[in-house]
Amino acid sequence: MSLVLTVVNAFGDYPRGAQITDAEKVAEVLASDFAANVVKTSATTTEAPDAPAPSAQSKPLKG
Repeated sequence: MSLVLTVVNAFGDYPRGAQITDAEKVAEVLASDFAANVVKTSATTTEAPDAPAPSAQSKPLKG
């Protein structure tokens, strides 16, 4: 799992919401005055590789 910074206050070339994933840039930002403009998050994948396939007999949710 790697560290990702998410920009909460725009600075430099980074708009609000940008994610900084390069390890060198992450270290650079955290060591600078701009560290207050980001939050630390962990990188995650969007897929769950070990998740079971949905059952063909699944019932739809009532809403």
